[in-house]
Amino acid sequence: MTKADAMAPIIALEGAVVGGRTYQAYKRGKGDEARERFIEETMGSVVWLGGVYYLNKLGDKILDKVLKAKGRSFDVGTDKILRTPFDNFMKNGTPKAFTEKQVALMKGAKVLSSVLIANYIIGFIVPKVNHALTKKVRNERQNPKPQNQNVAFKGAGISAINAFTNAIENTNTGKLLSTDFGVAGGRMYNARRKEERREVAIRDIGSIYFYMWAQGHVRDLLNLAETGKATRLDPTTASKFDEHLAKFLENNGKEMGVNEFKKAVLGNPDVKLKDGLNFETEKLSGFSKLMKKEPLEVIKLSEFEKAYSDSQELIGRAREMTKLQPERLGEAVLTKQQVKDVINKAEINDPKLLDAVFTEFTGGAHKDEYKFVSNKKLYKLKGEMENYVDTICKAAKDGKVDKKLLEKVKNKNVMYSGINFAAGFVVAAAFLSTFIPKFQYWYTKKTTGVDAFPGVYDFKAHHEEID
Repeated sequence: MTKADAMAPIIALEGAVVGGRTYQAYKRGKGDEARERFIEETMGSVVWLGGVYYLNKLGDKILDKVLKAKGRSFDVGTDKILRTPFDNFMKNGTPKAFTEKQVALMKGAKVLSSVLIANYIIGFIVPKVNHALTKKVRNERQNPKPQNQNVAFKGAGISAINAFTNAIENTNTGKLLSTDFGVAGGRMYNARRKEERREVAIRDIGSIYFYMWAQGHVRDLLNLAETGKATRLDPTTASKFDEHLAKFLENNGKEMGVNEFKKAVLGNPDVKLKDGLNFETEKLSGFSKLMKKEPLEVIKLSEFEKAYSDSQELIGRAREMTKLQPERLGEAVLTKQQVKDVINKAEINDPKLLDAVFTEFTGGAHKDEYKFVSNKKLYKLKGEMENYVDTICKAAKDGKVDKKLLEKVKNKNVMYSGINFAAGFVVAAAFLSTFIPKFQYWYTKKTTGVDAFPGVYDFKAHHEEID
């Protein structure tokens, strides 16, 4: 639940939102509004959570046949000088008949089509189905038909909702945002009157922050209050790291003094590199320069081996370190940070440890030549591991670090991760399921003088009666 890009929290949050918004709708508009809200939220959730992902998968199969890529899917993200999955694919994965521009356009068209189709389903098809269903139900309510005709209709509606619900699968949270504004625009366009359009804008646009970022910001604030740092090592990585540190202590007398432990695990990060190392420097965009981003620097393994030919031990560590990313067009490379980590022979820089942690964190994508994983994201995780070591050292009240202390710190980390996750979830769920709907209802009542479901209420007739 706390892992990066996990979908489980968003699916759980959607369950709370569907229930909360349906309940709030029933309190105001009874069955008509509650039914519309339930169908809209449920079907919207299914398409929002899985629509772009599955449409992309379908597009991948079509693209695979066009490119004759033999099932080799590829990413187009790149940091230009370290991970280059698109270049790797063009070299190894596609016939020479296609140019880079053609392949890039086909890939872009596939992704754009997935987003547009998902937007169209939620923003245009679902509202029109909802409006037609409400019109049908209200007509039948005013002109009753024999009971047996209604039963078949209800059964078909529930089956359709269940079919959509069963389609929910895990996907990358980044794809969710790609549909939000399109969906809000579609729903606003298809609103039956201006009062309903305002409510849609308040609900859908006002919800984006609480879906996408609120949980993380609440967790960051709580982490900051508890440790003085906004980030916290996720429990899965902490468990893997703890396992490594426990073995390290087992091989070094089962306990160590705090200073000795910290030096052995973190080493000296301010190592001095040899002069004349030929690093390639990433070319930053204007925006990156404006944000004062540090450019990524990379050196070929062969260049490192020439510079450190007097140390086979460092060359061996460097070769292991290059395996943390795929070869760049057939040649092994190291980042400047990795070169420092090779020279700083601390436990936290053990390539086998980092590979195990990165594999758990990315599912092995960090080594896949056709996948892109941001180097910044990986070394942010490593920074959190370094902070975790500081936490262990601060917890050593008697000045000693042993397996018992490691277990205590790990359990405390799990506990606070759970508490902070729950707090973030509750805040987001409360706004999405209750506070935002209440505000949109209050705003309609404030501006129209009527507390009614704007999808079916005739505000014009109401004002004419008052006049």
